[in-house]
Amino acid sequence: MSFSSDIKDELIKIENMPPCCTHAMAYGMLLFGRSFSLGDISLMTDNESVAEKYLSLADRACNISAELNVSPAGKYTAFFDGDENRKKVLSVFSCTGTERTLRIDRGNLTNDAADNDENTSCCDAAFLRGVFLSCGTASDPNKSYHLEFVVSYKTLSLDLMKLLNDYGIKAKHMVRRYVNVIYIKDSESIEELLTMMGAHISAMEIMNIKIYKDVRNLTNRRNNFENANLSRTVFASFDQVSAIRKLKSDGVFSVLPDDLKQIATLRIDNPDASLREIGEMCEPKMSRSAVNHRLKKLMSISENPEKEEEKIDEQ
Repeated sequence: MSFSSDIKDELIKIENMPPCCTHAMAYGMLLFGRSFSLGDISLMTDNESVAEKYLSLADRACNISAELNVSPAGKYTAFFDGDENRKKVLSVFSCTGTERTLRIDRGNLTNDAADNDENTSCCDAAFLRGVFLSCGTASDPNKSYHLEFVVSYKTLSLDLMKLLNDYGIKAKHMVRRYVNVIYIKDSESIEELLTMMGAHISAMEIMNIKIYKDVRNLTNRRNNFENANLSRTVFASFDQVSAIRKLKSDGVFSVLPDDLKQIATLRIDNPDASLREIGEMCEPKMSRSAVNHRLKKLMSISENPEKEEEKIDEQ
């Protein structure tokens, strides 16, 4: 099953809603279905459970039974047969069918069951639940964070975007193949919307995936950092060993001061050791910066061995 199907199954299982929320959820499903007019009120879906929820909500909110057809391809179409039935359905939601464009009538979102908290919005949540069942989809959060509503009417889509934005959900509008799409790509906004609609398990799944991705990315960054450090150490060691061998072949090594000879010998014998590890091997122990300074001195001498010989002759 897809992540969208999981969300819808979770929303469908929400029961025991107060009458005001049943009305709001039915309004969301019907208004954002395939059509909501005097000529046609219907929903088309691949999900049998969604179609059955449409029938159930219509019956409870409007006291009118909708019809259900199944195509050979497995498409479910829920619809109201007869002009009189459609007029009754529209009137339940304070519509006449003569409106020039579809809009969200917030008078259908009464929030009668809300607590005294101003931020509580039971009917808004139920309405969005119905909208998602009708026209919402969500990508697999393992791949990307994307939730969208595909809406046939521009004004209706903009009303939906405003409702979402009113709750701080970062929804945006675009047109794709002549159809209006309200989409959300911010993971926190998707979590907030799913929680608001009542899809708590799906919201938690996104949170868990985000935690896993954060840990994985942190581990990858740490490994990349360590690998980069290791590569720098290996290349630096190669240059240092090459310089020391050159000093030996040029006959300069034997006249070096004892502290430089000690560092040079330790580096030749331990090419994979870090500067700190070489410092620990010294007698007496040296700091990382002291070891680095002496190795740089050795490399400088290998590039200009004549200068070192001149210093020794002067002594």
